[in-house]
Amino acid sequence: MSVVPENLGSEAKLDLLVSAAIETSAIEGESLNREDVRSSIKNHFLSPREKMAVHDPVAAGISALMLEVMDLYEEPLTAERLHHWNTLVLPEQNSGPFLSPAGSVGQWRTHSDAMQIVSGPVHNPTIYFEAPPSARVPEEMQRFLDWFEEDARALPGVARAAIAHLWFETIHPYEDGNGRVGRAVADVAVSQMLGQPLMMSLATVLSRHRKAYYRQLNNASKETLDVTPWVDWFGERIVEALEGAIEVIRYVVKKARFWDGLDTEALNARQLKLIRKMLGQDAPSFENGINAAKYQNLTRCSKATATRDLQHLVAQGVLVPVHSKGRYARYRLNF
Repeated sequence: MSVVPENLGSEAKLDLLVSAAIETSAIEGESLNREDVRSSIKNHFLSPREKMAVHDPVAAGISALMLEVMDLYEEPLTAERLHHWNTLVLPEQNSGPFLSPAGSVGQWRTHSDAMQIVSGPVHNPTIYFEAPPSARVPEEMQRFLDWFEEDARALPGVARAAIAHLWFETIHPYEDGNGRVGRAVADVAVSQMLGQPLMMSLATVLSRHRKAYYRQLNNASKETLDVTPWVDWFGERIVEALEGAIEVIRYVVKKARFWDGLDTEALNARQLKLIRKMLGQDAPSFENGINAAKYQNLTRCSKATATRDLQHLVAQGVLVPVHSKGRYARYRLNF
């Protein structure tokens, strides 16, 4: 990051945080609107007058959690911080007509029933794990927090992060939101290990390995003597997250160099709009390249103009053909 100009560093952080917020929710089966998440995170860096509207309180809440983990990772981990994070990831259960029963959001669970992690049909569920009864949660969490802030400091950073996440999920201290808060705990531990904010949330990687993630957690939660397989697996995901962050930063640098090398005077407004779109947040929609029909739709021009503009971009070396035959012709940016 030290070689990336400040404005590009901010862009890389934004891309990574948006991905993190969306993926940690996706692991729980919750789909967030990318624009709401992006606006929520951008608002953190804008003045009150510049702030954009965010319609989804869940997107705003999980975005606030990602930002707090990044900004305050050095702060001690306390029950109060965890309770605050729980209210951020469950805003819809903490206000209005969806208000949950007292003592559920932002507080340790209190129900007398067993806290079981299950799946399958209601009439014949598979019980993966049973957490400690609610009455023991305050004591168990205090043990965990004392360990995290004191004894765990002597462990290798990767082991500390892996065990912290496993231990938190094993206690399962909240009625809901345990996965998202527990992954934030792991992000804090990794950031403390690195001595700087983790540029890519582990959730982005864990979401790719969702089935294995649950399987590994399940196996480790039943093992009382040796969690080494879990630590090994989780450590591999940490490395994967760091490699992913490096790839995002490299792409940001590549985009900057590409833009600096453009002869913008030789391009019209339509062509510049296309390039900004292909370089910007909409880049995934251009994974298969741009064709005349897409260009028409984007710039509201005629088919003949679209064809002429695209051919000019090829002649300028801005685009290269992916598929060059007739109406099926598609092009990509010439990185």
